[in-house]
Amino acid sequence: MAQVAPQPFCTSDRVKATYITGREPRLVVSFTGVGKPDTRTQDEEFVGYGSQDGRNHVLFVADTLRSWYNDPGIYDEIVDAVTRYKSKHGITDTVTFGNSMGGNGAVIFAGAIGATRCLSLSAQYSADPTIVPEETRWREYRDKIAEFTRPPLETTITPDCQYFILHGGGDVERRHWSRFPKGENIHHYLVGAAGHGVGRRLKSSGLIKPATHFAIAGRPRAFRMALKDGLRLHRPK
Repeated sequence: MAQVAPQPFCTSDRVKATYITGREPRLVVSFTGVGKPDTRTQDEEFVGYGSQDGRNHVLFVADTLRSWYNDPGIYDEIVDAVTRYKSKHGITDTVTFGNSMGGNGAVIFAGAIGATRCLSLSAQYSADPTIVPEETRWREYRDKIAEFTRPPLETTITPDCQYFILHGGGDVERRHWSRFPKGENIHHYLVGAAGHGVGRRLKSSGLIKPATHFAIAGRPRAFRMALKDGLRLHRPK
């Protein structure tokens, strides 16, 4: 089946949202990462995997300021955009996806937009240097954030959502994965020797499709079993 190009839904000076319609009343909200350093715009992510051959609606949401959703008012703007899309298309089931900055967004927006499943890859616990002082990456974007408005990530976790969270093991990512909350509805795993490239590892190993499939289906055991050998999956300690 040919891949459909995303269409514009709404754009402002800090948010860009595009969409692909689906046949069923399920919406996958895909939060975009910072993108490549030499590009002004961020490409949509999880296009085919979120759509599942046209079954699902997919709404791609980009924080074009790369503020990790901290710019004053941007959080409510994004929640409003998703709410309007859900109302327009009669959505009854919502899932969030995201990688890196988008993985952070997938977690922090899940409760606010009524998502019941979340797939988050290589997510930052926070971009705030007072919360994660040992993080020195993405300084060109983080230094432009005048005010950090996002509350602690764990306060956004809702018991009504299943969170499928993957981080690369090792010291570089430890500053984030070690701070993530724990809970019966939080299925958090480390991928051996992946660093920040969990998404790339999923793709190169051919496991991105089962990862997204079982996250959308809300099947934590099947998710773990499908990935554990190919990714050297293990629980954070």
